[in-house]
Parts: sequence; C-alpha cells; structure tokens
Amino acid sequence: MLKIDDIFENRYKIRKITGQGGMGTVYLAEDILDVKEEKITEDNESLLTSEEEIMRKISFPAFPKLRCSLRADGYLYLIMEYIDGCTLEEKIGKAEGRLEESVIIDWFRQLCHALAYLHGLDTPIVYRDLKPSNIMVERSGRIRIIDLGIAQEYRNRGADVKVAALTRGYAAPEQYDSRYRLDVRTDIYALAVTIHYLLTGKDPNQPPYNFRPVRKLRHDASYALEYILKKCLQPNPDRRYTDAVSLIKDLENIKSLEKELRSRRIWKRVLLLSSGALVMSASLIVYSFNLNTRKRQTENYYSYVERAKEADSLEEALKNLEEAVALSPDNPEAYIAYAAALARYGHVEEAVDYINNEIIVRFPDIYENSQFLILIQEMEEWK
Repeated sequence: MLKIDDIFENRYKIRKITGQGGMGTVYLAEDILDVKEEKITEDNESLLTSEEEIMRKISFPAFPKLRCSLRADGYLYLIMEYIDGCTLEEKIGKAEGRLEESVIIDWFRQLCHALAYLHGLDTPIVYRDLKPSNIMVERSGRIRIIDLGIAQEYRNRGADVKVAALTRGYAAPEQYDSRYRLDVRTDIYALAVTIHYLLTGKDPNQPPYNFRPVRKLRHDASYALEYILKKCLQPNPDRRYTDAVSLIKDLENIKSLEKELRSRRIWKRVLLLSSGALVMSASLIVYSFNLNTRKRQTENYYSYVERAKEADSLEEALKNLEEAVALSPDNPEAYIAYAAALARYGHVEEAVDYINNEIIVRFPDIYENSQFLILIQEMEEWK
C-alpha cells in the first residue's frame, strides 16, 4: 500500500488519500519531473540542440526519459522523468569504508549495457564525459546515466575531439590530442576510471596521476577485476576492449576468469622458483660488472635534466637537455622536459610540433607515461 510522500514509478508523489473503499484506495498525486535549465549562447547552442535530439532519440532504461522541451527567454528547458536516488560521487562520499566489490561489479555491468546500447545504435553515440557525478543509482540499485550534454553521434571515423569539454582525470589520453577521433573505447576508458575510483577510493583528480594495479590499493579485490580494469585503462586505445559487448562477456564470466588467473599465478611462482637458482650466479656477475657504469651514466643524465629545470634561459635549458638525450636516447624524460621548456618560455606551437614529430614518433607507447600525460594536460592550459 502506498504511503504519503511515496514516489510511485519515479514520477508520481503521493500527497494524500482522497477516498478509500472495499475495492481500493484513491490518492491525490503530484507529477514529479526533473527540469534542466540551460542558457543558450552562440558557443553552446549546437551542443544543446544535439543533447535535445539525442534524448528524444534514445530509449533505454539507464537513461532518463525526455517528456518535453521548451525554449523561452534565451533558455532551453529539458523536462524529464524524476530519478529518486543519488550520484555515485555522493555514494563515494557517504560510504563508510569501501564499497562492496559485488555491488560495484553489478553497477559496472549495468553501465556496460548502457554504453553497448549507445554504441550499438544505427548511428552510434559516444557519451564522452562518463564520471561519478553523471551517474545516479536509485534506491532499488538501478543505475541511471544523466547529462548527455556533450554526447555526440559519430560516423565511420569517430566523434570530434575539438568540440568536447573534458573532465581531467576521467578523460582518455586521446581526448587531449586533436589528431585522434573518439569512439567507443573512449567511453570504456572513462568507465574504468570511475570503477577504479569506486573500488580503491583513489581520486583520479589527485596526484599521483596514474592508475596503480587495483590490488596494490585494495588487497581483497579480485584478480579478475584488476585484470579487466587494467585492460580498459590502457593509454593506447588499440589495447583496450574493442567494444562494451566484449567487456560484458568478461564481467559475466568473472568467476571463471578469477579461477584462471589464480591458476596462472601459481604456475608462475613454481617456474620462477625453479629457474631462479640457475640464473642467480650469472646475474650477480653481470650485475656487479655493469652497476658502476650505469650508476654514473644515470647520475649524469639526471644532473643535466635538473640543470635544465634551474636554467636562466631557454637556450641553456635546451642545451642541457640535448646533453641528457645524448647520454640516454631511449629515455623519454629529457624529451618531455624539452617540450615543457619550449612551452613554458612561450613557444607553445613549437612544443606541439616537437611532441608530434619527435616524441610520439620516437616513443609510440608514450601515452603510457604519466609525466607525458601531465605535460599534455598542462599544454591545454598554456594554449
């Protein structure tokens, strides 16, 4: 039986009982709706129109239903169903201790199904801004995704990176590089950042700006979930899950994946123990022979990098970094410092050219380097 102030079907709030008899009860109910108000400007009008069109087009339980939209006095009003719940950001703040892994996996699975729906439309949609504040959980445990403000349809080559805002910490590396087009793997990355945060409590907006293996931060986490998140969080999109359906498959089989990974770890330990004794003596000889040489080379390398940071001019800084590169051409740190020095002294375009033509060409996996990702974020501010 309904009670006063109950919300029925996420829409009708019970105000009072107006009649009661043998066949049933009559209530006075108020139609509860969420109203999103957005001021229309020259800069955001196309995005607002796109959001309105996408909300009209999609029909999936994870997304709020658009009842109607109005334009008045320079504002756009999107009137949609009311969601009775709280955001995952609020959940993290309210949680006493860590959230249960089983609950997080359930949310993970629901979010994957929502993304699979968007990505599987005739004209696929990339959400582009998935984060805890844009995800709500109802009292029943059902997940809802809100705010499709920068979601974008894409055809063939992917969604445009230039027109999108981004959220530092959750944005995939390719969202900082205008040469890339965004696709389903961009959403998979942001989803994994959100799940990593829920599982470990490590805020991606706080230093250090990297994603440590889950079990390093939470020892009771499963190997399977650690494996899945590691794959989702690869800086290179080609190394992530190719689509949400593949990700769902691993989540549906997470128990068997956990068993397989634990079995692998046991065999790995056996092999390491058996081979360790054989290589120990040879390793000690090689190690002692090369230790002093490597130590001196490393000290000189970082000495040049430090001198560059303390240099009084761009010319002096670049000269020291060139010396560091000559000592260790396979170490990306001096190259990153070189681009940073150019940008800090006002040569931003030259720094961008150096990144594109030197760093990325020389180090194809550079997007896995946390210092490089920080530089890219800083470059956005310097621009």
